[in-house]
Amino acid sequence: LARAHAARRGEPMPGAAAPAAAAPKPSAVAAVPAPVVVAEGAPGRTERRVPMSAVRRRVAQRLKESQNALALITTFQEADLTESIKLREKHKDLFQKTHGAQLGVLSFFIKACATGLMDIPGVNGVIDDATGEIVYRDFVDISVPIPSPRGPVTCTLRNCESMSIRDIERGLAGLMEKARKDQLAVEDMSEASFGIVDSGSAGGMLGTCFINPPASATLGTNAVKKRATVVDGKVVSREMMYLSLTYDHRLVDGREAATFLGSVRDKLEDPSRMLLDV
Repeated sequence: LARAHAARRGEPMPGAAAPAAAAPKPSAVAAVPAPVVVAEGAPGRTERRVPMSAVRRRVAQRLKESQNALALITTFQEADLTESIKLREKHKDLFQKTHGAQLGVLSFFIKACATGLMDIPGVNGVIDDATGEIVYRDFVDISVPIPSPRGPVTCTLRNCESMSIRDIERGLAGLMEKARKDQLAVEDMSEASFGIVDSGSAGGMLGTCFINPPASATLGTNAVKKRATVVDGKVVSREMMYLSLTYDHRLVDGREAATFLGSVRDKLEDPSRMLLDV
């Protein structure tokens, strides 16, 4: 009877075991996994990240700007530097004693390029995209690699068209002194109308260059190697170098590029032509 009354009232029956506790409901939100520790892996398979320097970021930006804005194409030429090297070896000591500056082959390249750029002004020009005009310059400012305690830097030697070999070497010496003392200013490293890049110091044989606007062309110099070549019908060993000219094909056509590169080659193979302006 007591059980019947309890069932009617909804109460637990006398003597019945207490109901088991209800199991907890699973949470609707999944648990956040613990952080995973990445193992270094096998020896030699590790990675490390370092922030880019401000200089490297700026160089990367300029490279992409040049690649995206210019129509880049490269022409190659071979030059016999035997006579230029002989001239340097013969007069370098007297040159340094007289002028207080070392005589290097780079000054021959600068002089040959400056003369060629005045003869072929298109290679020394630039397209002003904002106005749709071609700007022809009556001056030659050449960017060249300069050693510094932080590595090679690109500096601009201005008014090369009016410089002699002596003036060029003195100008280079001044830039190297500024670089050594970390005193280079922005104007010392910008606004060149033409560029010279040296991959030969690292042993490069052939290669293309990038153009640093507002220049429209860059000469690439490579390693000097003794190779067999024909001179006056005879096979002889000569000091040979491959030259490259990367240029903006929107402004400079192939004929102008080949003519300019041939002019530079002729002056390097016979340095007396630079003295006679021929």
